[in-house]
Amino acid sequence: MAHPVASRGSAVVRRSRAARLTYAFGVSLPGPVAAGAAGLVAVELLVLMAWGADTRAQAGAGSALRVGADLWLLAHGASLRLPAGAVHFHPLGLVVMPLLVAASAGYRLAAARAEQHSLLQRAMAGRLRLPIRPGATLAAGAVRPTGAKAAASAPSRVSRRAAALDVVAVVVAQTALVLAVCLAASAPAARPAVGSAVAGAIVLSGLGATAGVLAGHRRVRSAWRLVPAVLRVPLAAGCAATAALAAVGALGLSVLLIVRAGSVAAAANGLGPGVVGGFGLFAGQVAVLPNLVVWGVCYALGVGFAAGPELTLTPTTAAPSSLPDLPVLRLLPTAPLPGWAWLVLAVAPLAAGVALALTVRRGSPGAAFGGRLSMVCAGTVVCTLLVGLLAAVSGGGIGAGVAARLGPASGWAMLATFVEVGMAGALVTSVAELVRRR
Repeated sequence: MAHPVASRGSAVVRRSRAARLTYAFGVSLPGPVAAGAAGLVAVELLVLMAWGADTRAQAGAGSALRVGADLWLLAHGASLRLPAGAVHFHPLGLVVMPLLVAASAGYRLAAARAEQHSLLQRAMAGRLRLPIRPGATLAAGAVRPTGAKAAASAPSRVSRRAAALDVVAVVVAQTALVLAVCLAASAPAARPAVGSAVAGAIVLSGLGATAGVLAGHRRVRSAWRLVPAVLRVPLAAGCAATAALAAVGALGLSVLLIVRAGSVAAAANGLGPGVVGGFGLFAGQVAVLPNLVVWGVCYALGVGFAAGPELTLTPTTAAPSSLPDLPVLRLLPTAPLPGWAWLVLAVAPLAAGVALALTVRRGSPGAAFGGRLSMVCAGTVVCTLLVGLLAAVSGGGIGAGVAARLGPASGWAMLATFVEVGMAGALVTSVAELVRRR
């Protein structure tokens, strides 16, 4: 049986630890809340500028503020329920905003905590009168002289619990702010879906905060090295293949922008948005461009994407005449591709296969041919999952009209990616092995 004095002492220690943890968590909350509120204010200011410059607008400032809040919620993954139908289409250019806000907040928290830890170490070293020369720091029981650059680049020794606390603080702050805006912006004209908004806020803020905290503690490389090589190589190869697909899609979209710039400009001028409205229209189209890049990847893989409730646009079909009033959608193909153009589309899976095989070869220099093929297959699975995720988040629908169904089907995109990129990666790996043996 434990001594009563010892039991009371351990209870006091547990309470003091809980109090310190609660205090540290509470101190960490204002920064992420301020960062999220700054993003909301920026969106609201843009919407208010467009509303104030539009002389034809009949709605009041309150309606304009609700529109800005709805756009901010769409960036966090929320769906909107309108009288004319639901809006569950999320421009990926807007989705980047909460990721950057969470990463910035996490980085600031981690950098501040690392600085406090460094100051505490120096204070303890001074109190204990340890023989530390000027320009040296205490690390792992040894005195190592460091300069300003080395001190700035050295990873901090803050505990994992403190780093996890920073991530949780950012996630809680961003999610609470999104929930509050959801409840405040709900109106009969547009009701945000609380479930999708909270889920999107948790995922986006969690990813951004984790990246920011690791960068703030300068632990990105060490965290990546903790992953076993048998998983690290396929993960890097899959990400490289996905990046190659996205690069080919962005290149194709850039060529279309150059070729069809006249039709896009004519469609924009036909809307008569004015100066400020034209800026808002331009910003909206830029926010949609990443979605079009993903659609272009699926188009190059042959599965295409939905361009309306009844039509899936593939290399053998043409875009419908009725499209949403977004000029950038005039980039969609107006006729089926000729036979020779299929060779151009083959560049996308071939480039992804080359990136996949080269990354595997660079990451496993001494592996046998069978081991490299297995890593290529594992990297293909990673690339397949990433393309399926991008296809799922890039699509959606707006209302119940011509834009009720937009974007690729993630299942077909995953199947095409697995077959085409996997075959290309295996082919490049086999050719490289034959060249090496000669």
